[in-house]
Amino acid sequence: MMARIHVAGLGHRGTVKPGNDDHYCIGQWVEQSALVAVSFDTGAAFFRDYGLLAAVADGMGGYAGGAFASRVALEILQAQFYAERRGGCNREEFTGHIRHCLVQTQGLLAGALRRQQGLEDAGTTIAGVAMMPPDLLVVFHAGDSRVLLGCGGFVRALTVDHTPLGADLAAGRITEQEAAAIPGASRLTRSLGATVDCEVELGSEQSWAAGDWLLAGTDGWHGPGRGLGRASIRQALDREPEVASLVSRLVAASVEADGVDNATLVAIRVEGGGDGGG
Repeated sequence: MMARIHVAGLGHRGTVKPGNDDHYCIGQWVEQSALVAVSFDTGAAFFRDYGLLAAVADGMGGYAGGAFASRVALEILQAQFYAERRGGCNREEFTGHIRHCLVQTQGLLAGALRRQQGLEDAGTTIAGVAMMPPDLLVVFHAGDSRVLLGCGGFVRALTVDHTPLGADLAAGRITEQEAAAIPGASRLTRSLGATVDCEVELGSEQSWAAGDWLLAGTDGWHGPGRGLGRASIRQALDREPEVASLVSRLVAASVEADGVDNATLVAIRVEGGGDGGG
């Protein structure tokens, strides 16, 4: 039995900031505030040949610089990812391709920022997933945007924030609320394009299976003292199987609960059996 993949994304500027520094991509779409939703069988030719890219990016450097950096980073990454067919690749080959795409993205983004007057110090976080049959999954991120996995009634992070307290948060040595109260705790130690460490972290020892939810979101949607907590996200996954409705509900709930920052989310649901099992 073939699996089916449902993907949706949505962003919101929040209730405080005058503009939106976030962007997201699903496949060959790059959007900011509009809702995009797509579904396809895992046997679809484009998925067998190219796979799926889904990511979020949260720009820094003032509204103009941040929005520019997040959009251009995703446009470059998308173009690199879909530049060639790679059907039948193994895990090592797929991971190597993603790493190459991200290195190219960093170099091209840095060049684009240098060519824009006043944007030399702009940059962006990034977090997302790349998927290929039969169950290949590469998680990547730089900064404090996150990728979560929902499975079997639980929600856990697949990324560790690149901040001074990111490792402590991931290990449970400090709570999200405690981290939010510590000055400097949200300072980024990695990002794309900016003058800090630009290396993107990859996690390739993952796989996708029927019943999985994969969620990529900026810190305004889910972060220390920001947006929604993990319990609220888990409850929403239990109640709402339809992906576009889930994304709309979770983004609206994060803005209602906080709204101080832009909030952007991409959600992926793997439905069915057979091809996606593992």
